[in-house]
Amino acid sequence: MTDKNTVGEGAASASPKKKGLKLTPRKLTVAGVAAVVIAVGGFAFWEWHETPQFCAAICHNMDPYLETYMQEDNVPGTDKYGNPVSDTSAMLATRHRENPSTTRPEMRCMACHHPVLAEQVSEVVMQVSGNYYDPLTERVGNDLTHWEGIKSTQFCANENCHSYLMDENGDINRDKLESITVSRKFNPHAQHHPDMQLECTECHKGHRASVMVCSGCHEDAEMPSGWVSYDEGQKILERAYGKR
Repeated sequence: MTDKNTVGEGAASASPKKKGLKLTPRKLTVAGVAAVVIAVGGFAFWEWHETPQFCAAICHNMDPYLETYMQEDNVPGTDKYGNPVSDTSAMLATRHRENPSTTRPEMRCMACHHPVLAEQVSEVVMQVSGNYYDPLTERVGNDLTHWEGIKSTQFCANENCHSYLMDENGDINRDKLESITVSRKFNPHAQHHPDMQLECTECHKGHRASVMVCSGCHEDAEMPSGWVSYDEGQKILERAYGKR
């Protein structure tokens, strides 16, 4: 009995023991370097993600949007559909990029197009599946803001941009808007049709010449440099997408 116990104890003592994790200086150094590489790589990716070039690098149908954004302001240029534009200041993407009237030295795409995770996932799925529009569909009003769940007017007037037009509810104050252009012979913001309140983006276009919608009824409507009439705006869409 004693001999058996002795043999059992010997066998138990001879069994291998599990080794714990031993953090040597070399392992700590490797782990530290790896952490730094991951952090720097993540920061670099995020910085690239914030640049206009990121969108076009991932989605080729964004190329025309980057090209209009990068054009020089106040010169003849080309819109996202390849149409000539007599004055690039009529395209807000070009106009806003380095506009000294803003508080930022450079207005990047995401200053207006706020990234929403659900929207980005949807875009990735469309790109991978090939189920995307090229050219992209024309978007105005709620098309530009529904992923964020905010009012369409807040795309242009919010705490960071054109806040002087807002009322206490976060909406655009139409009286304030009208007063900005009251000195013009024809005031495009006059509220003489209270039942017809246009969205800002129906006239003010980001990547093609802005459209004087008023000219559809008012032939005397003065058009800023580079802008096109309502009829010409419709023709631009027909050439891009066919008869609507």
